[in-house]
Amino acid sequence: MPIITIEMLDGRSEEMKLSLVQDVTDAVSRSLNIDKEEVDIMLKEVKRKDWAKGGVPWPWGRTY
Repeated sequence: MPIITIEMLDGRSEEMKLSLVQDVTDAVSRSLNIDKEEVDIMLKEVKRKDWAKGGVPWPWGRTY
């Protein structure tokens, strides 16, 4: 049974997360030729204030 962990910034809607989980499940099931019920997915949401890239906190130096 594959276990997929997806880490992402917080703030996405429940509908968006459900769509992501369904799409990833479909892709893994198809690629590995296994039943969808065998695919486990964990979503880990990170608060934007706790995300940094290249030593720069979110929003990575952008001004918008």
